[in-house]
Amino acid sequence: MADGALFMLWASFVAAGCAALTYVVYAVQPKLRLGWAPRRMLATEPSSFGTAEPAPLRSPTLGGVATLSVWTAAVLGIVGLVMRTVALNHAPYSNLFEFSMAFGIAIVLLYGIFELRSGTRLPGAFVLPVACGLYGSALAFPSEGQEILVPALQSPTLLTIHVALMILSYAVLAVAFGGAAMHLLQGFPDAVAERGGRYAWLPSEERCDELTYRAVLVGFPLLGAGIALGAFWANDAWGRYWGWDPKETAALVTWLIFAVYIHGRWLRLFRGSRKAWIVVLGFFAVMFTYLGVNLWITGLHSYAGV
Repeated sequence: MADGALFMLWASFVAAGCAALTYVVYAVQPKLRLGWAPRRMLATEPSSFGTAEPAPLRSPTLGGVATLSVWTAAVLGIVGLVMRTVALNHAPYSNLFEFSMAFGIAIVLLYGIFELRSGTRLPGAFVLPVACGLYGSALAFPSEGQEILVPALQSPTLLTIHVALMILSYAVLAVAFGGAAMHLLQGFPDAVAERGGRYAWLPSEERCDELTYRAVLVGFPLLGAGIALGAFWANDAWGRYWGWDPKETAALVTWLIFAVYIHGRWLRLFRGSRKAWIVVLGFFAVMFTYLGVNLWITGLHSYAGV
């Protein structure tokens, strides 16, 4: 069962890699003016964020392959995680290999759901490479699972919900990062004017901003709930709700960065690309909380050597 789970997880990695490559080609297709690209510029990029805007027509076949690859990666990954859970008799949270895999799969799944709701595939060119990077990071860690967990991890229900919320919040914020990256690529207003206009093959700054904002509105409360449940778990595991452990502190700083983003957006304190930079900073804080703390700083959240 454990070997079969590993096979499914790596198959999910391959499918996610295919999706990332296809989304990048799909996004830049009008820019490259590929020979097999449609010649007429008639289509609009559908959206649930308001009125659709004119956009270059892209190959529907290429877009379909990208979407199919995403859902293939999501299904294979979920099956692999379930099989690993059954084989080891606990959810996949005992080491960074399992967490990296679960994080990558969550990004793929939530991006697929986002694409269904928004009707645009362009963020996939920015989000799927992040998922592939997380899959790839798993290669650096031992893949052997632990059947007997350390005492701090032996609180299955509360810990599973805490870890699941953290992974989901990180995954949604990765989608927000994709929107912010597109926003920054469009450039500051002065830079847009200098080059004669925005990139026509990408969504407008307004749509990128709305995409980012909606993703943050989902990820921010999930992150807050995950941190709160983590405090209750810490009380069970270590006898205190909050001890300023490096992982706890980094998670709180991450939450505060996104709180500043939401607060500033509501009060219109930030304009243009400044909002996107805050989201990018917040996602770097997410990655530091997830990976940097375990690799570079000693704390209570290090298990199985990492």
